Amino acid sequence: MRIDWSTLALQTFNALVLVWLLARFMFRPIAEIVTKRQDAARKVLQDAQAIRVAAEAERKAAMQEAECLARGRSEALRQVQVEVEAERAALLASARAEVDTLRQTATAELEASRAARARSIGLRATRLAIDIAEKLLDRLPESARVDGFIDGLVDGIGHLPDEARAELGAGAGALRLTVARALSEREEQACRATLAASLARPVTLDVHIDPSLIAGLELDGSYLHVRNSFRHDIEQIEATLTNDDGADA
Repeated sequence: MRIDWSTLALQTFNALVLVWLLARFMFRPIAEIVTKRQDAARKVLQDAQAIRVAAEAERKAAMQEAECLARGRSEALRQVQVEVEAERAALLASARAEVDTLRQTATAELEASRAARARSIGLRATRLAIDIAEKLLDRLPESARVDGFIDGLVDGIGHLPDEARAELGAGAGALRLTVARALSEREEQACRATLAASLARPVTLDVHIDPSLIAGLELDGSYLHVRNSFRHDIEQIEATLTNDDGADA
């Protein structure tokens, strides 16, 4: 095989010229275009990275704000619960105070009603006792209003303490004798004689008439009082009934 060096040299020259031409007019613009596109792509990537970083920062800020809002909501709910509990406690305290006031008012009204009932019962008992006494006295002789009570008066003197009875017996002044009606001379003498025997000394009587006694006698000294009358019995009955009613209540 024979090589044509001139042809080879010409082809080589042509190839070199072509390469120079390509490098001069084609490869360099393409390289510049590629470089520009690479720079543009790099800028786009940088912008995207910046956007991603900003978005991540905004996401974290949003999460922090959401957490703050959640904490604020929890705190607000807790505060509302505290206020509700305080209001509930205040309402309960007010209700208890109102109930206590109502209870005290009702108790006072009940006590007043019981007291009024007791007084009413006492008055009815007194009226009943007076009616009974008047009906009984209508059936008894007039002398029974005095004679039947002399011994009871003496018995009352006998139940006095020794010192009181001695003081009553040692007195020299007149004794006040209260009766339901005027005494006959015989009745006054009987009272004087019986009292003198009981006190072991002569007795002077200062007789006073008080129809409210109904029947009986009442003796008054300087400091002593002996009661033996229907009025005294009725007062005791009334007091007993009133006390019993108050105890039952």
